[in-house]
Amino acid sequence: MPEKNEPEVTIILPAYNGGKWISRAIKSALSQTFDDFEFIIINDGSSDDTEAIVLRSAGNDPRIRFLKNERNLGVQKTRNVALGMARGEYIAEIDQDDEWLDEDKLLKQVDFLKKNPELALCGTGAVIVDEEGKEIARYLMPQTDSEIRKKILRMNCFIHSSALYKADAVKQIGGYTVEKMSEDHDLWLRLGRTGKFANLPSFSVQYRFSPGGYNSQDKFIRLKQNLLFAKEHRNFYPGYFLARATGLAKIILYPLFKIMPNGVKGIMLKLHKKI
Repeated sequence: MPEKNEPEVTIILPAYNGGKWISRAIKSALSQTFDDFEFIIINDGSSDDTEAIVLRSAGNDPRIRFLKNERNLGVQKTRNVALGMARGEYIAEIDQDDEWLDEDKLLKQVDFLKKNPELALCGTGAVIVDEEGKEIARYLMPQTDSEIRKKILRMNCFIHSSALYKADAVKQIGGYTVEKMSEDHDLWLRLGRTGKFANLPSFSVQYRFSPGGYNSQDKFIRLKQNLLFAKEHRNFYPGYFLARATGLAKIILYPLFKIMPNGVKGIMLKLHKKI
């Protein structure tokens, strides 16, 4: 439990050259009806107006704790710096190019985790948009622990900016693994060994499909890394051989997916989450 006078939730936002969208991410977090939080924003060596935008927001809201990396550390290391600073009982994630659409998102998730103490991690569904803000798709994620565990070796079952998880659980497993590219998928797999999973049936997050963004890495590397995750965690989750087969199929088919129109990509993403 957090000590007296400490926030119940810590929101983490690492930023790098995010001036185009970051003000919307910040505004969506500060607009939450649940307000017992601190908001850690770390500028990871940006060369644009990211810092000025954050400082303007910080001047108007004392819940923001701003930190500047002297040099670019990368998103994984920056997240771990924020986790080391966090004082909340729960950690919420938001990426610089995403937004929380539901002003009650945190309220619902905190209440859900309190009512279900066996949970380590809770997410939501999402609306997927392109870089111009046009909707590509929307989908809910598998909701129950058993549903998620059946799928999580072969697909990431959580939208990163929707995640709320227990701070003591993530610190117990050592935070993000810096050497691994798909850092959130690996984190969820390790968190699932400390407690149960859940996703709420709500479109609470707008996720921006930005292939070249700060939170994106080379897709082929990520797909190959996912095969290694499946092998590494095969003794803790079912479906390893299906995960391996689908992982190889994704690697083979990705060049075709890459050249599809965004509308078709949206259909494929939605089908992928349902399979």
